[in-house]
Amino acid sequence: MLAFNALQVVQQALPEYRSSALGRLGSTPEADEEARRAYKTEQNRRWFRANPTGADAVAAAATAADTARERTAEYLLTVRLEQLRERTAERTETAASAPWSARLTELAARPLDGEMAGAVIA
Repeated sequence: MLAFNALQVVQQALPEYRSSALGRLGSTPEADEEARRAYKTEQNRRWFRANPTGADAVAAAATAADTARERTAEYLLTVRLEQLRERTAERTETAASAPWSARLTELAARPLDGEMAGAVIA
């Protein structure tokens, strides 16, 4: 029951954490550079050059920059999550588990608790 509740809490918090991570990754130098490139690309379009200070032109360039920033943040999040998965997999692979025969022998060699010392197992 506790594990189920913990899973529910994590699933409810996931969108907030994802949004927060994307917000932080959207302000990285990589995202800034992509936004700058997208803005400049939009400025080089023929219709933009005809009216560079028009509200529509500026809004289109800003939208292109925001979209590029969001895409870059998504990409960075995907890459970093993959790196974390690889590191976790490496740690899991290096931690070799003891075979059951060794575990059972170790458990059988442990002394019994005081209450169970005189108990008879039927």
